[in-house]
Amino acid sequence: MYQLVRIAQLIGLNALPGFGFLALHWTGGTILALYWIENLVGSLLVAARIDLHRRLTHKRGHYTSRDIKAVTVTIDGHPKKLKTLLASFLVTSIVFTLAEGIFLLLILSKLPAADAVDFDSLRFGVRAVTALLAAGFLLDLIGIRDRPFFWIHRIANAMLSRVLVLFFVVFIGVGALVFFDAPRPALLVFIALKTLIDIASELPESQTGEAPQWQLAIAGLFGPQKKAKFAAYARDANREYGTYSPEDEQQMGVA
Repeated sequence: MYQLVRIAQLIGLNALPGFGFLALHWTGGTILALYWIENLVGSLLVAARIDLHRRLTHKRGHYTSRDIKAVTVTIDGHPKKLKTLLASFLVTSIVFTLAEGIFLLLILSKLPAADAVDFDSLRFGVRAVTALLAAGFLLDLIGIRDRPFFWIHRIANAMLSRVLVLFFVVFIGVGALVFFDAPRPALLVFIALKTLIDIASELPESQTGEAPQWQLAIAGLFGPQKKAKFAAYARDANREYGTYSPEDEQQMGVA
């Protein structure tokens, strides 16, 4: 039931700007501004989830150090906490979101009047998006004390993926605007990419370092050899760059 409601909430988040852009003829500037606000509000709500989950569960994965003894240090007789997942998430998401805002202002200032921000539509969109994000946040509070670190790890990664996708789409939008005077195709690409990322964030994912079954199924469409190569690549990449391990589920005392 939780996953069904979460998927319905994500569908609503993606359907609103898509419907506004394609059916209600919201301007490109309105959609870009709406997505940026969604990223900002969404990042803050994910940060609130991370902080609450850390305080309630004390899972080891919330701390960057793999050494339990190194998590708490004493300086001048006072215990100090090491860097947490929350700090790492906020640094990445806020820095990229602010950078997106700068380039977004450049795009919006160069858009023709037909694609400029419609503030009436934007206000409606912001209210609807904020309500959907708040609904997702309240839903995730149910049973958060009993949720594994893997759950919050996935939510944080999914949010960062959305932030990074918008960051690169804004760059593409600048290039499309400067060289082709065509920002709308870049916006359509972003709508499609964000929808795929949101759907993928709710699909089952392996905690063993293997590629998820849905990714293997897609790779299998190109033949068994391609599937095997992709599985090996995913296994090696997770071993080298992965930030999650079963040890992250251990509870630990933190001062």
